[in-house]
Amino acid sequence: MTPRRRIWSELLPLEVVRAPGTLALLRRYALELSIAVRPETAAGLPDLAAACADAGVAVAVWPMIADEDGRWASAGNAAAFGAFVARLLDALDARRLTAAEVVFDLEPPIEAVRRALAGGRGALDLLGGGPRGARGSPRWSDSQRVYAELAGAVHARGVATSAAIVPLVLTDGRDGPACGWERLLGTPVSAPPWGRVGAMLYTSLFEGYSRGALGREDAVTLLAWGCRAAARRFGPRAGASLGAVGKGALGDEPVYRSVAELREDVAAAVAAGVSDLSLFDLGGVLARPPAEAWLDAFVAPPELRSPRETLRARGVIVAAALVGRAAGCARRLTSP
Repeated sequence: MTPRRRIWSELLPLEVVRAPGTLALLRRYALELSIAVRPETAAGLPDLAAACADAGVAVAVWPMIADEDGRWASAGNAAAFGAFVARLLDALDARRLTAAEVVFDLEPPIEAVRRALAGGRGALDLLGGGPRGARGSPRWSDSQRVYAELAGAVHARGVATSAAIVPLVLTDGRDGPACGWERLLGTPVSAPPWGRVGAMLYTSLFEGYSRGALGREDAVTLLAWGCRAAARRFGPRAGASLGAVGKGALGDEPVYRSVAELREDVAAAVAAGVSDLSLFDLGGVLARPPAEAWLDAFVAPPELRSPRETLRARGVIVAAALVGRAAGCARRLTSP
């Protein structure tokens, strides 16, 4: 099977992405483009899709709604997210254009994530204990149904789907959909028929957001574990997102120190059984020249190497699984 390679573009203006030089670079490296589309940039999507079609670059639509509505797809905004997806695909249909895929970025609301990363009581937002917890959200089963119907509607248009998932979900056991991080975070991973499921396994974020608790070796261990867990759970549908080369929506994402770290991550992911890889992100690649160095490291056949497992990383995995199960089961008992 030919390894698939995708590159995310979140913050670059669409006119920069569709510039001939940018598209020629993507085509040279046989990269599929996953383009973030916000309500304020939606009008430019058809022109970008047309330019990509002319350049021979496959384009996936990565919808993001308004920040006040959560930005990313989650249990609390299924209706709004579905309406935006339909709007984008209708706009492409009107120009007789299509997308190769729609990416559903399954994460808690962005403001809850920001507060959680700030520490303190902000972390309770992700557990439904903060001011924006899930206690006022729709029923979990209803959200699962809406996203399942939405995925089916996208497939009916002849467009593939993929889900980008938070790595904590990979620690859920067989009862995860009912009692674990999936329900706790409000991210419907299991029920909808996603065509591909890619875990966001960003080693620079594992290390950087740990505030010194984890080192580079620990982060690579977590990446390899995540790839193995995704492959076990999702089989041939499993993918992984690597990074970060540049900053994203949060604005403070820790990034790779060097191309060598990306090369090491690719090798660890493929050795762990996942060859369907995405890179975050195009803006960082273009801002840290030469772009070719990053892309060579991303697409070249890696020298496979399984990292040595560290005790710190193993402790993180075990602790995450225990917390997810305990808090998820408590949520199940107190919410619909």
